[in-house]
Amino acid sequence: MRLRLTLGSVLSLFLSGIIAASPGGLLPQWQEAFEVGSRLSLYFNLYLAGLLAGLTLSRLTPARHPWFSLAMALAGLGLLGVASARSFETILWAAFPLGLGVGAINLNGNSLPGELYPERRMVVLSQVNAAFGLGAIATPFLVSLFPWREVLVVFALTALAGALLVWRAPAGQVVRVANGHGVAGWMWLLALATAMYAGLEQGFATFSGAYFKELGYPTALAGALLSLYWVAFTVGRLLLSYWVARDPLRHLTWLVCGAAGVALLYFLPPLPLLFPLAGLLIGPIFTTLMTLGQERMGVSAVAYALYAGAGGSTLIPALLALLPVTGVPWGLLGASLALLTLTHSLRRLDARLAL
Repeated sequence: MRLRLTLGSVLSLFLSGIIAASPGGLLPQWQEAFEVGSRLSLYFNLYLAGLLAGLTLSRLTPARHPWFSLAMALAGLGLLGVASARSFETILWAAFPLGLGVGAINLNGNSLPGELYPERRMVVLSQVNAAFGLGAIATPFLVSLFPWREVLVVFALTALAGALLVWRAPAGQVVRVANGHGVAGWMWLLALATAMYAGLEQGFATFSGAYFKELGYPTALAGALLSLYWVAFTVGRLLLSYWVARDPLRHLTWLVCGAAGVALLYFLPPLPLLFPLAGLLIGPIFTTLMTLGQERMGVSAVAYALYAGAGGSTLIPALLALLPVTGVPWGLLGASLALLTLTHSLRRLDARLAL
C-alpha cells in the first residue's frame, strides 16, 4: 500500500505542475481559438480563489479519504472542461474547480510522502516533488507538438488514475506542540522564508528573459535558458536533497548564498547566461522548509508553508515588476539577501529551541 500511495502522490504533484504551467503553455492556442484579452486575469483570480479554498478545506479536514481522491478527480474533470471548451467562458468556469482540486492536491501530495517515509522524509519529499517540475516542463512541450485538446484529455485520464492510487489514503498526522518560548516565532520565520523563496523562484523565472532581451540576446536564447532553469530546478530537487538532508538549515544557507551569487552575475555580461544555475540551487529549498515544518508541527505546518508560498509567488514578483528592466539584478539580489537573512535567523532560532 505504501508504494501505491507514493506513486499516487507523484502523480498528484505531476498533475499540479501540469495545471500550473497550462495557462502559459496554452495561451498562444487559446488566443487563436478564443477572444482572451484581459479575461486571462480573471482566470488567474478565480484559480487563486479556488487554490486557497482547497488548501483551507484540506487543512481543516485531517481525513484524506476520500477527499484526496475526489480532489484528483475534480482536477481531472476541470481539465476535461478546458479540453472541450468552445468559448473562453467555459475555461473561466473551470478555473475555480481546477484551483480547488490543486489546493487539496498540494497539501496532501506534499504531506503524505513524509508520513509514509518518516525515516528519510526530506529526501523522499524532494524526489516526489520533482514530479511538479516534470509536469511544468512537459506541458508547454507537449501542447506545442500535439493538439492541445487531446493532450489535456490524456492529462485528465492521468488525474483519474492518480485518484485510484490514493484511494484510502490515511489521515494526516497531527503533532502536538507545546506553546513554549520561540515556537510561534519559529513558525513565522518558516512562513516568511517560504514566501521569500517562492518570490525568488518566480522572480528568476519571470524577469530574466526580459533582462536578457534588454542585454541584446535573442528571444530564442532567453526561452532556451528558461527551459534549462526548470530542468536544473528539477535536477536540484532530485540530487541535492541527499546533501541538504545531512544538515538542512546549514546547507540551505549555502544554497541561498549561491543563488545570491547568480544574481550578482547579472551585473557582468555575458555571465547572466549561467542563470539556470539558480534553478539548481534553489530547487531543494521549498521541500526542505516544508519537511522541517512537518517534522515539528505536523501537516498544519505544510498548509501554512503553502499559504506563504502562494502569497510570496504573487506579491514579490508584483514588487519586482515595479522596477525598470535594468533594475532586475538589484531586485533578485535583494530577494536573495532577504532569504539568506531569514534562513540564517531560522537556523539560529532552531538551534536555541533544540537545547
